[in-house]
Amino acid sequence: MFGLFKSDDKKKDKAKPAPQNVKKQPAAAVPAEAKPVPPPVVEEKKAMTQAAQAAASQTAQAKPENIIKIEDERSLAMAGASLNFSGEVLTAISGKLKIPDESRNLCALFDNGLWLVSASHRRSPLVTSVALMAKRQGYQVDEPRYVTPNIINQAYIYASRNTAAGQFDENAIRRKIVHLLESAVAAGANDIHIEAVNNQTRIEFRVDGALRVWETWTQREGEQVLSSIFSHSIGQSGSTANWQEPQAAMLTSDARGRDTISLPNGVISVRCQWVPLSNDGRYLDMRLQYDSAYLFGENFVMADVDSLGFSQEQLRVIQTLRALPGGMRIFTGPVNQGKTTTLRVTLNRRMAETMMQLNCLLIEDPPEGGVIGARQIGVSASVKDDQREKTFVEIMRCALRLDPDIVMLGEIRDLQTAKFAFRLALTGRQVYTTAHVYSALATPKRLRDIGIEPYMVYDHHLVRGMICQRLLRCVCPDCRIPIADAVRELGPTYNELARRVRTGLALMDARRNKAFANMSPYDHLSEPNMQSIYVANPQGCPKCYKGRVGRTICAEVIETDAQLMGLLQDNRMQEAEDYWLSPVGLNGITMLWHGLEKVRRGDVSPNDAEFELGLFARDRELIEVEERLGAML
Repeated sequence: MFGLFKSDDKKKDKAKPAPQNVKKQPAAAVPAEAKPVPPPVVEEKKAMTQAAQAAASQTAQAKPENIIKIEDERSLAMAGASLNFSGEVLTAISGKLKIPDESRNLCALFDNGLWLVSASHRRSPLVTSVALMAKRQGYQVDEPRYVTPNIINQAYIYASRNTAAGQFDENAIRRKIVHLLESAVAAGANDIHIEAVNNQTRIEFRVDGALRVWETWTQREGEQVLSSIFSHSIGQSGSTANWQEPQAAMLTSDARGRDTISLPNGVISVRCQWVPLSNDGRYLDMRLQYDSAYLFGENFVMADVDSLGFSQEQLRVIQTLRALPGGMRIFTGPVNQGKTTTLRVTLNRRMAETMMQLNCLLIEDPPEGGVIGARQIGVSASVKDDQREKTFVEIMRCALRLDPDIVMLGEIRDLQTAKFAFRLALTGRQVYTTAHVYSALATPKRLRDIGIEPYMVYDHHLVRGMICQRLLRCVCPDCRIPIADAVRELGPTYNELARRVRTGLALMDARRNKAFANMSPYDHLSEPNMQSIYVANPQGCPKCYKGRVGRTICAEVIETDAQLMGLLQDNRMQEAEDYWLSPVGLNGITMLWHGLEKVRRGDVSPNDAEFELGLFARDRELIEVEERLGAML
């Protein structure tokens, strides 16, 4: 590499006439509002090599544009000597930017934006083309620092000396990532949040629905980890980590090789989503996808939804829905509330019940955990955003030609996916899918809002079942506090909470009593038993985190019929709810009632249940119940 630096006198001696057909092309303007799509690296490097040859020919015919005097060269050398090299040299032979050797002799770009340029070639196309290429690929390029060729040579010597050390650092970073994943699994985390900004990196685990700080690192450590995770992922949305744009990828247990990141036992994949932050920061969310056997034990195919927290009455409805031919079963709820887990448990059970004799297709974007005996079809994160929709639609069209018995569609997110789901249901296939809806009875509203025609939305043969759920944190059995003690020791807030629990239980029991169906619940109230109700201990204990351990589902499950769908179509929502909940109707249970039952058993702290599900009772209800039952002692 040292022999590549030659004086201008030698170049003049070996000069040849320039070809007459070589024309200097103006640099393409880059729009300020959008980055141009970079061309393939091989073609760009070829073009840069051609530019190098042309530039060499032009240089041979003309004198250098700027003749550096001895005094200027000394000042440039002194300026270069004051530089402290740090970071990665992107233009090194083993660097991320593949450039011709002719350009490498004249410039050097670091990953921190430091841009060194030979002072005697500051306007050379060999230099400007490198800067343009780096910007196209999303790298930072600062204002040029004009230096002597010797300083540029020192930059590449620095890069070569750090190659072996960089390999050691990469191994250390990989071990750090493995330790991070193992710690998250040991804590029972669903997500890992990594935020690198403002000179520090903050790592948080989401455990039982709450974020917990795990560690803090330097920002540099965080940036190295974020880049390493991207480089070891599959299906990346981009060839290199780009700090200026959102990117997605997946870590999987199927990867092989010395440089892969091994996933902990029980984790089959990690879905990764990067986004830029202000102040040149970076944020990554890692969603851990656990194996069914890890979650439910080796005999996981026998696990049913009651293991998640569904009641026995709800279990029987879901078993009926699994057995009914054709139609849609729509699992709804907010984001990160366990819908996909419930859906997979349901499908695992369905496949086990049918002795794996059904063709079950899973269609997801992106693909997540699987179902035993099913065929998983997904859209890779490497597919560009403008092509993802087209690819997903084509997959859905192909599904009709794959002879499916059951199709699990990851999510109804727009009119196209909704139409596809209904088309499958119309052909007699069982369809399982999810949607973001606040309650089970609101599911038809969501379908109408998307654009599905009413004659399909309100057909109970097409929409067979509507399930909505939320996850509640369980109270720790080792340090929980009886609600009576909390009322005495923790003040009026818990007294008001106890009043709402009492009123909610009394009204629920009266409404669910078949003997008093179609009568006012206020005329048949009875004092509820509150001896087994506990609140979470905010101090916690060694076996929990702030009084909570694990989560359970609160749900509402509806098997539709003609009467219910007719009431919903006529927008008679209150009558539809009364019919669904009536013991002489569908005998349903709301999520709020399901939460109250878990509070009564001592499984859930009442304040946690109200946080997720809403107040157990309003002021008017409190007054009317206490008029009949008396004030709470």
